[in-house]
Amino acid sequence: MGANDKIPGFSFTGLLVQVAELPLAALRGRPQWFSLLVALVMVGVIGWIDRVTGWEWSLFLFYAFPIVLGVWRIGKRAGIAFACLCTVVWWAANVGINPYETGAGFAVAVISRFFYFGVLVVAAAAVKEQQESDRARIESLKRERELERRILVAGEREQQRIGRDLHDSIGPHLAAVGYAAAFLANDLRQRHQPEAVKAERIREMISDAVSLTRDLARGIFPVQIEGNGLAIALEELARNASGLTGLPVDFCETGNPQVADPEMGMHLYRIAQEALANALKHSGARKITMALHQHEDLLRLAVTDDGCGKVPASNDTPGMGLSSMRYRARALGGVLMIESHPGRGTVVSCEIPPHPTRPATHPS
Repeated sequence: MGANDKIPGFSFTGLLVQVAELPLAALRGRPQWFSLLVALVMVGVIGWIDRVTGWEWSLFLFYAFPIVLGVWRIGKRAGIAFACLCTVVWWAANVGINPYETGAGFAVAVISRFFYFGVLVVAAAAVKEQQESDRARIESLKRERELERRILVAGEREQQRIGRDLHDSIGPHLAAVGYAAAFLANDLRQRHQPEAVKAERIREMISDAVSLTRDLARGIFPVQIEGNGLAIALEELARNASGLTGLPVDFCETGNPQVADPEMGMHLYRIAQEALANALKHSGARKITMALHQHEDLLRLAVTDDGCGKVPASNDTPGMGLSSMRYRARALGGVLMIESHPGRGTVVSCEIPPHPTRPATHPS
């Protein structure tokens, strides 16, 4: 073999595929017979040029292009067929003009070319399989992300519907019943009936139910969540949680945090809701703190408890909530971090970079 005919290693195959990516892309929409015709023409042209230029200007490496084309567009069997064809064409192009003194030496050279072409077929097929596997994995991840997005959108819409029903239907209905109870109590009081006290108690209970319904509606679907509305909603969330559970839940903000996108605010609010629910249910904490911090362009939301430091396992019921929080953080272009310190509590935080991506969900 000449100095210019060294057999390259497997790394050459990946480089060759990258070089051939443009013509391969051009042939991707064409039928297989067209790719076969192009590969045959390439073999003929390379063989003819190889014969004309002679041994000193061997085009041995260029035979790799039709072989890779055959593997990539048709299949491994086509690559093997082109390896045999290229070996025959190379033999025909160099027979009689090679520097070998014996036929045995030239025969060994032909066999070495065939071996290289065979290795090239195997390597090209492996690269193709790897790329197809990577492409299938990426498509699977895209489908999984899309499924997550649709589940969250459906859940968000359902929560909004429930929140609107509570605020617009059940709330006014309870308020009307409360007015009726107030009129009844006043009427009984004017008649000096002893049942007036019970009617007044009923009115107070209905008033409490109206307040509870209003708080639930705001927790499920905060009306304003952009600008400083997120901080207001989080403060109300902390106040309601503290009132319902009796556990101190504090909220603090630093750096005048502002959220321009209402969808971003909704994602952060849901993350805080889920983190707070997990802390109340699993941590055994004596105190929980929610903090919203703005440092330059970095926005950070953190929910800290002083409990046992247990993070719910992925196979527990809250696992869906943890997955939801992680997805929401990814949708914002941010990252969700869970720091667990056994015996000292847990910190769930979400950091949003200076230029977050627009949230993927579009609840109506």
